Parts: sequence; structure tokens; C-alpha cells
Amino acid sequence: MRAVLDSTTALILCGGRATRMGGVDKPLQAFQGRPLARHVLDRIAPQTGGRVLISANRHLDEYRRFGVPVLTDTLPDFPGPLAGMLAGMTALAEPLTPDGLGSTGAGSTADALGGSGRPTDAVPQWHPGTVAGTDGWTSHPGGDAWLLCVSGDSPWLPTDLAERLAAALPPGRSAAMALGRESPGEPLRSQPLASLIHLGHRQTLAAALRQGERRVEAWLRTLPLALVPFDRPEDDHAFANINDRSELERLQSRV
Repeated sequence: MRAVLDSTTALILCGGRATRMGGVDKPLQAFQGRPLARHVLDRIAPQTGGRVLISANRHLDEYRRFGVPVLTDTLPDFPGPLAGMLAGMTALAEPLTPDGLGSTGAGSTADALGGSGRPTDAVPQWHPGTVAGTDGWTSHPGGDAWLLCVSGDSPWLPTDLAERLAAALPPGRSAAMALGRESPGEPLRSQPLASLIHLGHRQTLAAALRQGERRVEAWLRTLPLALVPFDRPEDDHAFANINDRSELERLQSRV
């Protein structure tokens, strides 16, 4: 487990349209005085030794203020979290250059998808003051790395999410997905945006996107996947996320 955690980087997925919230950039909405994504970052960064990326497609300057590298999709029209996950895997797979993450920037991700990327928008830039620091950043050209994927609108993620997912990986499994509740009393449900995935699945993901797959859980279930219950009392709110303004107000009043 320790080896997995030491080679894990977190990816906070913030690239969606948020249509149910009127198109606002949901992870930037204030929750208890701070952006939702900042709550997520504060919970996740200690779990991965400060190795964190953000996937976003709007308000990039706002996300860069969080002090971690910001990646954009290489597919047009907001194709969903899978595109952000591929951008994260590509950033990990390529050597770090002075101008950004990856020797070829967005190009290799676009190439993997048949050349359909947006290279001008999508070059993942490294910005000063990152959590990891440029000297601490580690790329994994050989592919021996893991990506912890989480949603940017889940402010109460478990502070031991990475550890429990990694500990549950049996031999032969190279991905893990949490099963958790969004509120007390609910049954455990799949939480595809609380998953740990080996970098070796990068090409599998690229192929799925080329074939039109956009559902995170559907793709995860094609992998050697471990399902990890998060059913402790302290996990009751762990996977609460915000889909509309009424949910945001309800969660604001909970604490």
C-alpha cells in the first residue's frame, strides 16, 4: 500500500458545465466562506504528499490561485470527467519541461484521441507556488503511477480516501472505486469520482473516449476494479456533492 500511495497524484475534476446550477462554475461557489474546490484540495493534498492537479475548462486564473497545476480538456464541448482524467494521466506520463507538464503538452493527449484536441487551450501549465513545488513534481514516463480522481464539489471527502482505496487493492486489481453515501440512511452507491486508477489504463481510456464513452463508472467497470465500501459512521456525509442551489443551501446549513 505504501508504494501505491507514494506514487499517487490527486486530480480534482472541475471541468463540467454545471447546467443544473445555471452554468456557474460549481467548484468555485462559496461554501462556508471558501470555494468548494478549496475544501476538496485541503482534504486531498495531504493524502498524496501535495501532488495535486486540477482539471478545469473555465476561469483558469481562479483555479491557478489554488497553487497547483491546472489542466484543460483536449476534446471540445465539455465531454465530461473522462476527458479530464485522460489529461491527468497524460500529465503524469510525460517528463516535466520548464514550460509545463509533459514533453509535448496537449499534443500527446490529442494524438491519443486521433488528433481531435485543442492544443492552444489545452497546454497544461505549471504555475509557481504549487503545493508540490517544481522540485517535488514527479512524472512517470514508465507508467508506474496512480491517479486519485475526485470531484471538485465534494467538500467532505474522507481524509483517508487514498489510503483506504489503496489498502483495498488485491493482487491483480489496478483500479479501485469507493462505494459510499451522500447523506445518512442512504444505501451505499458507486462513487466513480472517488477512484484510484493505475496509469497503465491511459490508452484504454483514450480508446473508450474515441469510441464515444462518456460515463465514468461504465469505463471503470471495464477495468480490474476493486469496490471499496466507505460505511463507517464518519462517512455518512463523505460523498455529498452539490448539483443545484438548493443542495448548496442545504449543505451550508448542515454544519
